[in-house]
Amino acid sequence: MMNINSYRALVSSDWNECLSPSRPFDPLVFLFPELEDRLKEIFLAYTSNHISYARALELIKQMMPGPISRGDMDKYLYEKFSLYPGADEFIKWCRENQVLFMINTTGWIGYFQRAIQLKLIPPVDYISASPFIEFSESLNLSFLYLYDIYDKPVNTKKVMDKFKIKNVFLIGDSGGDGPHFEWGKKNNCVLIGCMTKPSLKSYCEKKGFSIDYFVGNSEDRELILDVNELIYIIENNITS
Repeated sequence: MMNINSYRALVSSDWNECLSPSRPFDPLVFLFPELEDRLKEIFLAYTSNHISYARALELIKQMMPGPISRGDMDKYLYEKFSLYPGADEFIKWCRENQVLFMINTTGWIGYFQRAIQLKLIPPVDYISASPFIEFSESLNLSFLYLYDIYDKPVNTKKVMDKFKIKNVFLIGDSGGDGPHFEWGKKNNCVLIGCMTKPSLKSYCEKKGFSIDYFVGNSEDRELILDVNELIYIIENNITS
């Protein structure tokens, strides 16, 4: 990790269905397939802003047959982990070009702890994620706790302020990123919709602001992250 004042920009990006085809509850679906329909309902309810993420987790706790162990998470990751083509290249580009890359997601800390330990994800400077599943790993990583979607802007600002970064880019795909984008619009951040879904567009329209750029299409049969387009957007919006 670089020193304070050494970063040109901050990228604070969602993860699930934005850089990866996974959803945050997929490890549970993998372990307890009988819960799939109900978990899908809960996922869509909070990403469309009908219930809070905190409420979604309360509902999940009530139906979970048991805890998720490291071994469970590893089995899921070995069998199901994937990124959209181009996502790993983009993360590496950020690290090599003085751009602090931050994952900011309702996904679980335990997922990222194990994925990084298993070298499935390139090195990441900061991860803002939910402690709903968390293991006692001794990794040299910086985690910020996220309890609801409104913590996304809070955690972005913490990193932004810590490293005194002026150029901030937010990447998101669904209505769950709406409050993050709303905060970003008020704070001169560049908003990038990635694999953008109607729920995010609807949120922004209702709040009276627009997304600055769109990358990828959630309706494409083969989802590929356009790394060159993302790099172009960032390089052309960094101010001195």
